[in-house]
Amino acid sequence: MRENSSLYYSDYTKETFDKAYRDYWNENTERKASFEYTRTIQQQHSLQLEYTDTFKEKHNLSAMVGGEYFENQYLQYKGTADGAPFDQIPTLNVSGRDNMWSYSYRQGYRIASGFARVTYDYERRYLFTAVARYDGISKLSDNRWGFFPGVSAGWNVHEEAFFKDSELAKVVSTVKPRISYGINGNVNGIGNYDVYGIYDKQTAYNGTTGILNTGVINSKLKWEKSKSFELGLDLGFLDNRYNLILDYYNRTTSDLLTNVNLPGYTGFDSFKTNLGSLRNTGFEVEGNLSLIRNPKGFNWDFSFNASLVHNKIIKLPYNGNENNRQGGTQVFDPKTQQVIWVGGYQEGHTMGDIYAYKQVKILSDWNEVNTMAGNYIDMIAGLYGPNVSDADKKKYGLTKPIEPGDVLWADLDGNHKIDQLDRVKVGNIYPKWTGGFSTTLSYKNVSLYGRFDFALGHTILNMVAMRSLGQSVGFKNIIKEGLKTWTEENTNTDLPKSYYDDSTNKKNIYRDTKGSDITSVNDRSSRFYEKGDYLALRELTLNWKLPVNWISKVGMTNASVYITGQNLFYITGYSGSSPEAPLTYPGVDAGRYPTPRTVLVGASVSF
Repeated sequence: MRENSSLYYSDYTKETFDKAYRDYWNENTERKASFEYTRTIQQQHSLQLEYTDTFKEKHNLSAMVGGEYFENQYLQYKGTADGAPFDQIPTLNVSGRDNMWSYSYRQGYRIASGFARVTYDYERRYLFTAVARYDGISKLSDNRWGFFPGVSAGWNVHEEAFFKDSELAKVVSTVKPRISYGINGNVNGIGNYDVYGIYDKQTAYNGTTGILNTGVINSKLKWEKSKSFELGLDLGFLDNRYNLILDYYNRTTSDLLTNVNLPGYTGFDSFKTNLGSLRNTGFEVEGNLSLIRNPKGFNWDFSFNASLVHNKIIKLPYNGNENNRQGGTQVFDPKTQQVIWVGGYQEGHTMGDIYAYKQVKILSDWNEVNTMAGNYIDMIAGLYGPNVSDADKKKYGLTKPIEPGDVLWADLDGNHKIDQLDRVKVGNIYPKWTGGFSTTLSYKNVSLYGRFDFALGHTILNMVAMRSLGQSVGFKNIIKEGLKTWTEENTNTDLPKSYYDDSTNKKNIYRDTKGSDITSVNDRSSRFYEKGDYLALRELTLNWKLPVNWISKVGMTNASVYITGQNLFYITGYSGSSPEAPLTYPGVDAGRYPTPRTVLVGASVSF
C-alpha cells in the first residue's frame, strides 16, 4: 500500500502608489494607488494498493487499484483609487472616493478518480495489460463522471524456443509485436462554471446594479473522448545494440468541446457544447543505436525519432451545407473546371490548408502590361488594364490602371477578372513530419552531446516582410529585401513597385481587405508564403570528467566541467527570424522575440 499527499499554499500581496510628479509638460497629481491580494490553496491525495505474484513459475500477475482526489481553490481581491491629497499616506482609504474601484473573485474545482491496472504474462512471452479510470470533475454537471478503459497485448517472439534455436536469433535479439486500444478524456476547454452559465453586472440604474446572464447554460456538457488504436513492433539487433520501435496509430476524438456562434437576436455571442469528431492517423519511428562500443576508447551512440501525422474531420453538426461545411470559401478548380468550396471545416477534409492569390510575375514594362494584362480587371484592388472599356471601369468601380511594376496574378478561370475565385492552395499550416535526433561521442573522460529537431511540410506567411514592403501605415522600417523592389532600372525582380500604403493602393502585397490583420493566414500574395522546413540544433554539450586520481586528493568522488550551448542555429530556407510554426496565430509570422541563444559554462562535483 502506498499513500501520497501534497499541499500547496500561496499567499500573494501587492500594493502600488504613484507619487505626484512633473514631466516635461505637465504636473501629474493623480496619485494612483492599488491593492491586490491573491490566495491559492491546492491539495492532492492518492492511495494505491498493489499485488504481485507468480504461479507455477510461469504465470506472472500484477494488480493495482487506487484512488485520487485533487482540489484547487483560488481567491482574489483587488482595489484601485486615485486622487489622494498628498504623498505621505499611500493607502486607498485616503484617495478620492468617487474614483475608487473594487473587485473580488473566488473560484475552484475538484477532481475525484478511481483507477485500476492488471498486468499478466506467461513466461515473459505473452503479455497482457488492462487499465481503467473513472474520473469525476466539478466543472461538469449532468455528465460529471467519465469512464476511460484501455487494453494492450504483446508477444515476445524472441522468447519462443523456435526463435531461440533459429539462425535469425544470432542477429535479431528482440521481436515484439504490440497492439493496444484505449480511451482518454479531456475537459481542458471547459471553464470552472461554464455549465452553470456566466453572469455579469451591468451599469447601475437608479442606484442599483443589475445582474444578467451573459453565457448560455449547458448542463449537458460532457467529457471530450479520444479513442486510440495502435499497432507497434519493437526490434533489437546484435544483443540490442541497435533498437528500432515502429508504431501506427489511429486516434478519433469525439464530442469535441467547441464554441458555437449564435445569431445576435439570441442575446449571446456563442455557447460551448460537444459536437463533431476529428481523426488523426500517423506513423512513428524511433531508433537507439550504439554504433561504436569501446569501454577504454572511442564510443558513439545515436538515437532518432520521427512522426508523420494526417488529420481528417469525420463529423460536424448538421447545418444543411454540403459536408456540413462551416466557414470556408469558394475557388475555381482548374482540374474539374468547377467552383468548389475549400478551407473552413468540412467533413472528409483536412484542417489547416492555406489559399492565396498566385503571383505569376512582375510586369516589367508597358509592353508586358499591354500583352499580358491588357484586358485584365483586378476586382480585389480595383485596377484595370489598358484595353478595358470605360463602361467596364464604371460598372466594376475600377479606379487605377495596371502599370509596370504591378503583379500579374494567375487567372485560373480565364475570364480576365482577378477575384476571389482565383486563389490556389499554397500549403498547410501544420508540419507533416516532426522529429529529431541526438548523438553522443565520447573518448575516455571527454564526451560531446548534440541534440537536433526538425519539422517538414508546413507553410508560414511572412507577415513581417509583408508589413515592411507593403508599408501598411507608410512609415515602417524597410527590410533589406526592399532594395530588390521593381524600379525602371530593376525590372527583373519578384517584388512589385513600392507604393505608400499598399493595402489601400495597388494591393500588390497585402491583397484582399484584411490589410495587416495578423490573425488571417489566407488570401494574401503567394510571394510571401514560405516553406517552414527546418533543422534546429537545440543543444550541444562538451563535458570533461576529471580523473579520479586528481579529485580524490581533495575529497571528491566525482567532478566534471562542461560548456553547453542551446538553440545555436537553424538550417532553413525560411527568410524570417524563426521557421517554427507560431502558436498564437497558426501559420503567421507576425514578428516575435527570437529564441535566445545561450551558452553556459559550469562544473559538477560530488563529495
